Amino acid sequence: MLAIGRTPMLLLVLATALAGVRTTEAQGLGYGIAGPAGFSGFFGSSASAVHAAAGGEALFNGRAGIGGEFGVLASSSSALLVFSVNGVFHFSTNLAKRRLTPFVTGGYTHMGSGEGSFDAWNGGAGADLWAKDRVGVRVEFRDHVRPDVRGVVQYWTIRAGLVFK
Repeated sequence: MLAIGRTPMLLLVLATALAGVRTTEAQGLGYGIAGPAGFSGFFGSSASAVHAAAGGEALFNGRAGIGGEFGVLASSSSALLVFSVNGVFHFSTNLAKRRLTPFVTGGYTHMGSGEGSFDAWNGGAGADLWAKDRVGVRVEFRDHVRPDVRGVVQYWTIRAGLVFK
């Protein structure tokens, strides 16, 4: 079972509060994304993993918002379930008329497996390329950073997939 500390609990409360905003003020995006991943830290490094996730974002005034995703980061020897709650900022103000919408994102991540779990923070950047009014392609780089007394561990991924409104 996932343990929820103070910071993620505050993000959950914020997400619940924002969910009450009228739909005319908010725009929702959903996505499915996957790509190569790796890790580096005090115990070594590898670039032979894959990260796949599905998530969504609620954007207010077409620019800033909150998002969440659930996924799996898997290598040949192990797999981690990954849950993230993030803030997101899109640099285009009118997502309905722009073909390319770059964004940055960052927030809290909880990772775990049958052997235990841990908290991390993440940051990333990418862009949505809208092929049609409601369907596009998302490309993103994201880095999950796990502070540890033995040394920092980073789980990075380069992902691409579908995004929809």
